[in-house]
Amino acid sequence: MSFSMLAFLQDTDTKNNVPWEVKQLTKGDLIIEENEEGKEIFLITQGEVHIQSSVMRPDGTAEDKRIARLLEGEVFGELSIFDDTERSATAIAASDCEIIIVDGAALLTYMNTHPEKGYHVLSYFLEQIVYRMRQNNIRVSTVMGFYLREFDDSAQ
Repeated sequence: MSFSMLAFLQDTDTKNNVPWEVKQLTKGDLIIEENEEGKEIFLITQGEVHIQSSVMRPDGTAEDKRIARLLEGEVFGELSIFDDTERSATAIAASDCEIIIVDGAALLTYMNTHPEKGYHVLSYFLEQIVYRMRQNNIRVSTVMGFYLREFDDSAQ
């Protein structure tokens, strides 16, 4: 049996303890911004969201680059409930979409007081994080390969 974050949120007990709201977005809407504070978690129920991060160019200017494409059923912003740091990336609606905004602090409290349910949420978050880490490892490996080839070519 696979875990459904939407079904979890719609459970009566969860609804009574973890506030959440549905929000309709238009393509291009800013959802969260890199370096802002926030404890909300977002679940995409329809549409597509792009995650982007500011990358420093060699000339010292910053440029926003897409680092992930998220679709229906995926979550983002979940790292904010585990640490007290600012958002590490920007999220923008890549299409008209619908998201659920979950009170992250209330969710964490609920997970701690209901460990039998919290385990499934934590496992779901971990699966998502592991997938993204593996994708990032591929990206870093590819970039390092280009860098090393360029470095080797310049040494000759």
